[in-house]
Amino acid sequence: MSSATSLVRAVLARAEREGVSARALLGPAALDPAVVADRDARVPTPAYLQVFAAAAERSRDDAFGASVAELLDASAFGLLGFVVASCATLRDAFERFCRYSRLLCDELRVDVVDRGAEVAIVYELDCTPRVSALFEMALTHLVRTSHRGTSRRFVPRRVTFRHRSASRALRERLGAPVELGAPEDAVVCAAADLTLPLRGHQPVLLDILDAQAARALEALPHDDDLLSRARATIRKLLPRGEPSLETVARQLGIGSRTLQRRLRDQSLTFRGVVDDVRRDCAIAQLAHPDTSVAEIAFALGFSTPSAFHHAFRRWTGHSPRRRG
Repeated sequence: MSSATSLVRAVLARAEREGVSARALLGPAALDPAVVADRDARVPTPAYLQVFAAAAERSRDDAFGASVAELLDASAFGLLGFVVASCATLRDAFERFCRYSRLLCDELRVDVVDRGAEVAIVYELDCTPRVSALFEMALTHLVRTSHRGTSRRFVPRRVTFRHRSASRALRERLGAPVELGAPEDAVVCAAADLTLPLRGHQPVLLDILDAQAARALEALPHDDDLLSRARATIRKLLPRGEPSLETVARQLGIGSRTLQRRLRDQSLTFRGVVDDVRRDCAIAQLAHPDTSVAEIAFALGFSTPSAFHHAFRRWTGHSPRRRG
């Protein structure tokens, strides 16, 4: 899966201020500078994370992620940034960011979680490696833009990170209590804050941008494409035994939770997809009289022919028979 090149360019811009060249970061990640410079292009998310991790590691700035956030404005997020900036209230902005987050990154999931008097805006990125600086960038950017967009009225109650260390500089820039080793990466605020009006609200423009964002989201690869690729990957792996969710997701270049969520969005389960692939392959292979039932069983990842017999009877109501 992929991420917008604007995210890569923001990291490169900050790194270059410290004398780290774009070439030194893009080369090891096998990213073409011409592709990264293309505003309409996307790059593999693992490659983007590799660039971010390398830039943070080379940096002398112990709040590198927050420094990247300071370089970001609405244009850095493309269409999504302008949609969010044109919303009426913070809640409208957060909910649209959740809805259109795939425009930035396929693996990014942002949720507005209501918890009584508080609301958490929770970030998840289902891809490895985990880059702490990236989450520091994302949450710093959310705090800064919310503060600025509400004419400095928005102040979070706390910011939580799953990683266990953070610099004093990061804490100062966030201007809110920081909790480390938390179960989620999130900005937590008072529920009432989500009703704060945004100073950039433009209702007519928002309608236009909303429609454009919906079309752009629709133009991204559909989950039907992902399902087809998942089925093909499962077929390839079956002769080695029943493939795991993690193995298939890794072959597809996405996180296991992303694959699980995308299947769930289509009312499917990973186990059910594996079962369907096995059934379809079994029926097709039984049409070849020169292939034994035992050979088919092992080719489909069953540990014994009897396990295949049991599964086939569950699928069809009768025992497997070759068709001559």
